[in-house]
Amino acid sequence: MATLGRRAKQRRRNEFLLGAGIILVIAVVIAGAAYSTLNRPKGLNPVTLCPADGPSGHYVLLVDKTDPLNFTQKQAFSVILKELVEKRIPEGYLLSVFALGEDFKENATPLVELCNPGDGSKKSDFDANPHKLRAQYQEKFAEPMLKLSESLVATQPAKWSPIFEMLQLVGINGYRKQGVKGERRLIIMSDMLQNTPQFTMYKGPVEYAAFSASDYGKKAQPELADVSVELHYLMNTPQLQTKRNLKFWEDYFGKAGARIVAVRPLEG
Repeated sequence: MATLGRRAKQRRRNEFLLGAGIILVIAVVIAGAAYSTLNRPKGLNPVTLCPADGPSGHYVLLVDKTDPLNFTQKQAFSVILKELVEKRIPEGYLLSVFALGEDFKENATPLVELCNPGDGSKKSDFDANPHKLRAQYQEKFAEPMLKLSESLVATQPAKWSPIFEMLQLVGINGYRKQGVKGERRLIIMSDMLQNTPQFTMYKGPVEYAAFSASDYGKKAQPELADVSVELHYLMNTPQLQTKRNLKFWEDYFGKAGARIVAVRPLEG
């Protein structure tokens, strides 16, 4: 009887240990699932492709289409746009594209505004679906952005070039409207020669101090706090696009709370 009692006790002990082990495994699985759920990246906005908690940074591209581009300028513009979309916009950043046309009221809002959703290159089959992410990136972000190249190129010269007014609208309907707290960058492709009935740079160099003291200058000042500015000069009138012109824009952006960080002439 004693031998049977020991065997029964051993069996009960083994059953207890087996049950405890099963419970432990179940607890680990449940804890792992809960952790995965809590730490899983939130979904993207289906319209903008931005992270659910908002973009991490904001890039704005402003393209001047008041003058037609020559053949070489078109090639350079296409390369810059492709590089911007495919290499420079970080994942989770918002890209807003504005056109600078003769009538700034018709171009007050972005032509397109999308976040880079990521191309899946940093994901694995274990935690995501890289193929699906790549298809989403191409079809919903890269292709729509690159298709803009044709609509951003003018076929006829415009009478006016309201650069100041468009920069104000970029500040209002771009940065201020979105309110992104991360990096802010403004990339401009233009000859940077304002030409409107109220003010023109085609009559010769203008000093910013005199401009800012005028009634029009006070009205034409934008708000671009903490924005890094890149200027890609369309060299259509080199005799006017001098260091004095650049100095004007340095002072203008400085007053707006921004800073020019790069300047380069566009080929052609």
